[in-house]
Amino acid sequence: MKWFTADLHFAHPFVAALRGYARDGYANDASIKQQAEREHKPLKNCVDWRKHDADIIRSINTYVGEEDELYILGDISSGGTWSVDQAIMRIQNLHVPRKNRHLILGNHELHSSTRTLEKLASVFGEVGRVGITEIRDGWGNNPHTVFLSHYQWREDFTQSKPLGAVSTNWNAPELAEYALPRMNNTLLLHGHTHAYDPLEFGRHHNEINVGLDAWCFEPVNEAELVDNWLHTAVSAV
Repeated sequence: MKWFTADLHFAHPFVAALRGYARDGYANDASIKQQAEREHKPLKNCVDWRKHDADIIRSINTYVGEEDELYILGDISSGGTWSVDQAIMRIQNLHVPRKNRHLILGNHELHSSTRTLEKLASVFGEVGRVGITEIRDGWGNNPHTVFLSHYQWREDFTQSKPLGAVSTNWNAPELAEYALPRMNNTLLLHGHTHAYDPLEFGRHHNEINVGLDAWCFEPVNEAELVDNWLHTAVSAV
């Protein structure tokens, strides 16, 4: 079975805070940065980011086993050296083996050094900026080709803010060039926006957000996508 997720953000205290992991007395919103500055504390001391990270690994391991394939569509960390190293330690705790792990690079991996890319390649069987794979229904039938990208369709960068989008850079112009141009009758799986709605850009828009925030902190499998979401997401199948 193929499983998909995105935007894990291991060892990224700010994102962990936005997801409700701020310690008692600290805000679960952007103002936590100012709180930490006023108290002269590192942000990571104000957030239980370790629990955030452990909960993600636990969630993935609950569903994704040794015989499965796991596709992570970007942003496994904040992109800093410490965060990347922490993320790699977490990835090694997944039940799914390295050869079955696939990483699509997100904006937080966009400017990774050669050394960082080597580290990522040590725990992923495949690393790339975009990808393509085939998904099937719960019976292993009804195959559909899907594109994989961290980003929504390029045309969506000029849309009004989708309902529930949390990421402040969801439509940053400098990232649009890395997004795929919209293709009719072709499904795109993506992350990036941190929206809570898998169909944040609307029905029949040929894309599904597979990020953690859109799936209640759980990965989503190919059968769920084909059986329950495909005909709603794609304009023509």
